Amino acid sequence: MVNRRISNNLKDCALRLWNHGWELADICEAFGVSERSCYRWRRIFEECALLMAIEDLFTVYSDLFLDEVCTWLAVSHDIVVSTSTLSRNLKEAGLTCKILRKLASERDEARREEFKASLRNDFIGDGSEFVVIDETSKNDRTYARHYGRAPRGHRAQLTDVFVQGDRIGYIAAHVVEGSLNSREFYDFIAEDVLPHMSPFPGERSIIVLDNCRIHHSEDLVDLVESAGLFLSLFLPL
Repeated sequence: MVNRRISNNLKDCALRLWNHGWELADICEAFGVSERSCYRWRRIFEECALLMAIEDLFTVYSDLFLDEVCTWLAVSHDIVVSTSTLSRNLKEAGLTCKILRKLASERDEARREEFKASLRNDFIGDGSEFVVIDETSKNDRTYARHYGRAPRGHRAQLTDVFVQGDRIGYIAAHVVEGSLNSREFYDFIAEDVLPHMSPFPGERSIIVLDNCRIHHSEDLVDLVESAGLFLSLFLPL
């Protein structure tokens, strides 16, 4: 049998027929190919399909450790491989290890653009009118992983709940043990924040909050507006 160029469509068609129960000898006769070629195509196809599956896995769970991927391969694909071999294969496939870029899981692109447009169109001050209020938490553990894998040339991204770090320029602060509820947040605004605010459009006249559930309160809106202030809710950027 002479060497000839075989199109990918023909290879795909042959493998599909094989998977649907056709006899390999009949496929080889119909397409004029050897059994050895069919076995080689299937091995390459399975390797590519597996790499695509791993790439899709890292797209969703970019911070997986190699031993976790090995477990997934063993359970889902009955493939036993060492972490060193997997690391080498991932590198050859272009799935490199890099620092994770953290994204807010609450982020809504449409709402972000709406909020930016509102800032451009509705407020013309120098920025001193904005007071941003947010919550943060602290414990003795850092649970987030710092490294993940992604195709070469792409960022490794992790979607997670955003917790902003410390910032200077506090006008009020309140520390509680455990979680903050809506009633405690309302009292914090009323007792600790509003005394430092000014009627709109003066300095410190706009309170900016993210989309946390405890911020969604009609009583809070009434409290802020009755003081002559402006309340703006937005999703994390």
